Amino acid sequence: MKLSAPAAQFASLYDGTPKIIVVGAVTGLEAGTVPLRLLRLVRHDGGYLLLSGDTEPEEGEALRALAIPPAAVRALWSGDEAARRDAERLLGWWEEAGGPDSAPPQMTGDASTLLRGLLAQAFGEIDGLHRRNAGLQQTLSTLREEWGRSARLPPEAVELLDALRLSPPRLVFASPRPVGALPVPLRHGRNTAGAAEIVQRLPAGARGLAGLDLHLDQAPKGSGVLAVALTGVESGESLAEWRLSFGDLRSGWLSLRLSAASTRMDRLLDLRISAIGVVTEAPRLSLAQAGLLDEYAVAPPARAVGQPAMLALRLWGGLPGLEYGAAAHLALHPAPEHMVWPLTQPVLAQLRKGREFEATFPWFGLLRGGRVLLHPLHGVVTAAHIPLDEVPGAVAVRARAVIDDPRCRTAIACKLVVAPSSLTVDEAEREQGILASSGWMVLEEPRRPLDLLAALAAPWSGPMVLHLFTDIPDRGHGLYGRTIFSDFEVEIDSRTAWANPPALPVMDGVAATP
Repeated sequence: MKLSAPAAQFASLYDGTPKIIVVGAVTGLEAGTVPLRLLRLVRHDGGYLLLSGDTEPEEGEALRALAIPPAAVRALWSGDEAARRDAERLLGWWEEAGGPDSAPPQMTGDASTLLRGLLAQAFGEIDGLHRRNAGLQQTLSTLREEWGRSARLPPEAVELLDALRLSPPRLVFASPRPVGALPVPLRHGRNTAGAAEIVQRLPAGARGLAGLDLHLDQAPKGSGVLAVALTGVESGESLAEWRLSFGDLRSGWLSLRLSAASTRMDRLLDLRISAIGVVTEAPRLSLAQAGLLDEYAVAPPARAVGQPAMLALRLWGGLPGLEYGAAAHLALHPAPEHMVWPLTQPVLAQLRKGREFEATFPWFGLLRGGRVLLHPLHGVVTAAHIPLDEVPGAVAVRARAVIDDPRCRTAIACKLVVAPSSLTVDEAEREQGILASSGWMVLEEPRRPLDLLAALAAPWSGPMVLHLFTDIPDRGHGLYGRTIFSDFEVEIDSRTAWANPPALPVMDGVAATP
């Protein structure tokens, strides 16, 4: 079939305006009855010509052959059976040029037949639009739910959000338990001959450093000043200085704080400690084993239980530039009331089973990222515990629990218990003589985390044990009930944790002590 159109009308055949192709003579359809453009199919020079409306081709007007069917054609209307043959030929050409199922519906009859057919098409389009809209809403709801449960933020963004959410400084380093002591070199009065100092390289950079704790094994006796300076190794500049009177020192943890978390970029920091005065006993700083951290051994060299030693210290970090608590000079309590100790991988590596069980699948273990696997087992309460040594002034313990396997359809109960180290796992489960408990809480669906909080009635200092329990409330088998505990934190009361009031750096030559 040869199909052409006047060159002046050729472009209009492919715009987005809805169209009807009329084959043969039709009656009863007045202009403006339907908001569609009418195209007429007429025979011309052994082929067919497609014209717009009532226009006729001018004498000698250029014609252009159609290789692609016109766009947005809603129907092919033939007024009677005589024109039906031309319509069928056009439909055959349409199938060849546009592909299967590309031809518009064919309607034969008067104008009312055409209108009924177009109305049915309109209702069908409306129904399809409703179905597509419903499908889109369902897709958006599913996507929103998946983002709410499964989206993973970059670690940097999570760290920033935690820093903004948790205003207390966070523990970034803690040395092992003190096992020795080292006296601070003392200068007597104006005699500086042979004066020395203790130098301790810090295992953290300056950016975000909010303060540090030193452990005094023995407070000095007499009169004098303990001088502590924080210096950058690369720049040689002093970042902060503390001068503390011997009369204000007590044995235990000495809290040294910055007025705001440091914004400097120094990567290597040295802590330099010396003393001047007249004493009967010099201050003694506690020592801890350096272990594999030989580069952080104290100078002059000292040994703790036969191994290289470092000063017993804790480092606290925060959001650079943020003031934590009252940071004004001579503030009564420059350190915040509460601080947060996140339990890191080395601490969690002490994880042990609370009870021995045998199963055909992994049900217990320490996973990457400080996560603890404690899969519930049929008919028993699974348990695990994490021992903590020398906890300073703990007032609360937090953790997060979640069912990791999306195939799980069983509710899982879990519990966090804080207990003294002398209690057994059975006593901890029964909550006899414990310090705090979150109580049994139920994970009802996978991938939705549950926060566990065990708040202590009074601050606790000393060893304690964190007990973890999981159980299946309906006594079922708990298929795919892979339960993960993570984000362990200990909240510390500042007034109980340190024997000495927090000290700010020297400002304008004045010691910023409470």
